[in-house]
Amino acid sequence: MGPNPGLVLNDPALIAEVYESPRRTEFEKGNISEQIRPSTTDDTSFTAELRGDWVQKRAMEPTARPWAAESLADMVGPMQAAISESVDALLKRDAIDLAPDLRRLTFDAFSVALVSEKLPEQVFEDFMLLAKAADARIQAKLPLKFVKPPKGFEEAKARFYGHFVDRIREARKRHGSRAVDVMSRYLEEQPGIDDQVLAHMLGGTYFGGAFSSSVTLVGAFHQLNKHPQADARLAAEAASLMDGPLTVAKLDGAKWVEAVILESLRVLPAVRVMTRTPSKDAQLAGVTLPAGAMIMITNQHLHRDPAHWPEPDTFKPERRLDGGAVRDPLGSGHFFPFGRGPRACVGADFAMVFLKTALATIASRVKVHVDSTEPFEEGFFFGVVLPKGVTGKFVARTAQASLDVRVRSA
Repeated sequence: MGPNPGLVLNDPALIAEVYESPRRTEFEKGNISEQIRPSTTDDTSFTAELRGDWVQKRAMEPTARPWAAESLADMVGPMQAAISESVDALLKRDAIDLAPDLRRLTFDAFSVALVSEKLPEQVFEDFMLLAKAADARIQAKLPLKFVKPPKGFEEAKARFYGHFVDRIREARKRHGSRAVDVMSRYLEEQPGIDDQVLAHMLGGTYFGGAFSSSVTLVGAFHQLNKHPQADARLAAEAASLMDGPLTVAKLDGAKWVEAVILESLRVLPAVRVMTRTPSKDAQLAGVTLPAGAMIMITNQHLHRDPAHWPEPDTFKPERRLDGGAVRDPLGSGHFFPFGRGPRACVGADFAMVFLKTALATIASRVKVHVDSTEPFEEGFFFGVVLPKGVTGKFVARTAQASLDVRVRSA
């Protein structure tokens, strides 16, 4: 935990004190902000300080704007089309590595939602280089001043964010085109937004969600291979959603799709450890923490607390039905994969719409076969769990197979 004294919190009441009580302004994100700032810029709320301009920056985020819900609904169809294209490509391969392949699927779907089309390969490569630079700082044992960025970092950063600036300027020339992507909607609703600031927010969306969302999909398909009845029920519900255009209303009614996602987030939260740092000496849990000390907040134990969850280590989407999702909503004491309180992930709603769209689209078209259902090796990348060696393939569902699935799950 570094040279500063630290405290690990896994008590819901203490976590609420840090995240949700009036005392929350005493605790900033600390090191993680400094670690990723060179890659993510200062124009997003992720690295802003609560005692500084966090309120203003969070209000500027696309997912916090008054039109966010309407915009999310507009994204479903375009994201579904992008995901389906990715499925077509993955079906042609004899084998896939789920973590990187679903990461790219997620990146492409995000791109369609943000700017209406998939981005060039160079943009994805620049994104990954920036992420690797941030990850090197996160995992460094040395003081950050000794951690040098990788070769080509500044050029990649200029290209990555510059790509969005160029798109914004082109979009301004097409004023009134009524495109439904986030960039166009933002320019329509707030035309005075600075091009660079909007570019930084668009680019920051990938850092905020591409890794965690794709890891959640990996965890879901890995668990579904262990629980074929849950997989069959998912396939049946997903197939029923494809009668006509997929809409956010249909996704809202797809309770098994939602249950699978929520249970995946419980069993394998992509972000398991969050940090806070007192800005001045503080008392917490009877301990005096000096300014700059590390507070580590973990959801891993609480997500599997046997005193709260029956059969806590078992993947059981059905626990989310019949009021289960209401009893343990996102951001509650024993279930907070996106964090808790006012500073919980600003993109959580976007992530959930993407995850529902992706899971339904993929499950309706293919059986995701995983080579091994044994626990997989885990690393960390960009502060997110990184599943290693989860390989398999996409197997197309035939019309008869889809019918059989519906019968078995009825």
